[in-house]
Amino acid sequence: MKNTCFKIILILLVTILILPSCSWDENDRLEMTYIVITFDDQHASIYDHAFPLMSHYGFRATNAINTGDIGSVGKLSWQQVEELEFVYGWETAGHTLNHVNLSECTDEEALYQIEQDWLNLRERGLSHQTFVLPRGRATNRDYQIIKQFYHCIRTSKDSRMFYPLDQWNIGYFSYLSSFSADDAIRRITEGIFNKEVLIVIGFHRFNEPDHSHNCSVEDFNRILMFIHNHGLPVTTLKEVCEILR
Repeated sequence: MKNTCFKIILILLVTILILPSCSWDENDRLEMTYIVITFDDQHASIYDHAFPLMSHYGFRATNAINTGDIGSVGKLSWQQVEELEFVYGWETAGHTLNHVNLSECTDEEALYQIEQDWLNLRERGLSHQTFVLPRGRATNRDYQIIKQFYHCIRTSKDSRMFYPLDQWNIGYFSYLSSFSADDAIRRITEGIFNKEVLIVIGFHRFNEPDHSHNCSVEDFNRILMFIHNHGLPVTTLKEVCEILR
C-alpha cells in the first residue's frame, strides 16, 4: 500500500512539474533542473555495468578518479578512463592521488595529493576542472589548495542547490547499498518540486552486495529510465557549472 501511494504521488508530481518543460527553449535553461551522475573511486564495475546503461540512454557522467590507483586490481585502466572521456564525452575529475583523508594530512601531503592528481590528469589531456572530495572531509586549508587547481568542488553533503550555483560547495545524493531506486527517484522528484537547479546522484560500484555503496544494475537502470522518460537534462559537473554560475 505504501509503495502504491508513493507511485501515485510520484506520477502526479511528474505530470505537473515536468511535462510543461516540453515547451521550454534555451532561454529557460536556468529554470531547469539539471541532473549530474557521478562515479567515485574508479571501480571496474563502473565500466562493466554502469557504462553500457549510460550509453544506452545517451547519458554522460563525471568520473572522479584517484590517478595513483588507476590500473590496480579491480580498478579502471587508463585506457578505459580515456575511452570514457575522449570517445563518449564523460568528464574526468580529480579525487586526490590515493583517496586520502585530506583533513588528516600534513600541509605538504595535502598539496602533493591534490596537485599531483591534477598534474596526472592534465598530462593525459583529461578534464581537470572538477574536484570531488575524498571521504567527504576537507579543512579550510584543503579548500584553498583545491581552488588553486580546480574550478568547482563536489562535496559529500546532500545539500539543496539553487541559482546561482555555489561552484565550491556542490552537494550530492550518495547511493548506498541500503537504498533502492525509489530513494533516488524520490530525491529527484523532491528536487524538481523545490525548484532546485541541480541534483547530483553519485554511485561507487555495482553488483557488489557486500559493499556499503553498492547499487544493483536493475536499480541503476530504473533510475536512468526515470530520468530519460521524463526528459531531464543530464550533463557533467564541469558543464553545469558553466551554465549555472
